[in-house]
Amino acid sequence: DAGFADMSMPCIAVVAIAAADAPAAGTAGIDMPGIFMPAMEAPGADAEALWQYINQDAGFRKWGTWPEFVKLRRSFSPFGFFIRVFVNDVALKSRGNTLPPGSILVREGFGMDTNTYAPNDEVLGYTVMYKIKGFNPAASDWFWAHYTGTGKVVASGAVDQCIKCHDTGRDNDFVLDHKVR
Repeated sequence: DAGFADMSMPCIAVVAIAAADAPAAGTAGIDMPGIFMPAMEAPGADAEALWQYINQDAGFRKWGTWPEFVKLRRSFSPFGFFIRVFVNDVALKSRGNTLPPGSILVREGFGMDTNTYAPNDEVLGYTVMYKIKGFNPAASDWFWAHYTGTGKVVASGAVDQCIKCHDTGRDNDFVLDHKVR
């Protein structure tokens, strides 16, 4: 089909240009032969953009965690009876008594079976701490975001409830249940 042949050449040229401009394998983004899609840039203080950012590629569930959070654990917060915490590489690789800008902590809160008091698969919500340089120096520059179990923004910014609860960890960069080193 002559029409198909005419359309195939521009497509090949576009792929060749994209491949030539692509960064080396192993850099940020998706690198496949002939195709490069850059990773999203870290967002500013925007809860919806942050949700998109932490869910790109395989999402935050592929991130690591600190030893205290390897297993699902009981919580007495209003955001889930059981929690799992995910920590991005910026925070995991950090050394010092404060986490650097770009650190992201995601807390996934689960429901509880009323008959057995064991965790169930219902995600009640997500709480995210995202450190943005200069955002809120009084609270160590943490941007807070709370989402429903489906990712709808409930609250974000310098959220008083978050700051008041985490104030007990003020000497630990507002991080609870893990000693920042």
